[in-house]
Amino acid sequence: MAQPLTDDVVAVRPRRASDLPAIEAASHDPETLRWLDDTPMDAADRGTSLARTEEAWRTGRAAPLVVADATTDEPVGIINLQFRDDAVATVAYSVFPAHRGRGIAPRAVRLLAGWALGELRLTQLLLEAAEANTASVRVAEKCGFERVGSRVETRAEGPHTLLVFACTKV
Repeated sequence: MAQPLTDDVVAVRPRRASDLPAIEAASHDPETLRWLDDTPMDAADRGTSLARTEEAWRTGRAAPLVVADATTDEPVGIINLQFRDDAVATVAYSVFPAHRGRGIAPRAVRLLAGWALGELRLTQLLLEAAEANTASVRVAEKCGFERVGSRVETRAEGPHTLLVFACTKV
């Protein structure tokens, strides 16, 4: 990604060392932990985070990015493309607690989808959202993703239904 993707409200850009404190703090948020199966970031994770991010880019496995305020460049969330193959990727995102409810996630997903389906020439983006996570389901729908299925995941707290959405055009 040569330049940040922006709509003048949010920007989607590569992660930086200065983003890590905000990413670490958000990783401990109970609402974030409710929906994501990632473990909270600790000091060891923080120390290797940028190296793991660079490795994901270099190997073509993923494009871990940050969502920032377009004016202040303050990190307000994270967004990630995980490549399944040369044509398909999964998009995942999280908006930091203090910034939720402001339409940040749909803006970031639209920017990322435009880049992925345009410049990267992917043919399909997938987005999985917990059925009970109405905010993420709304983001998928607002961004033009269509529901294509569901799957059940077993977690410590019991079965967890994930809705699968797909997008092939912006």
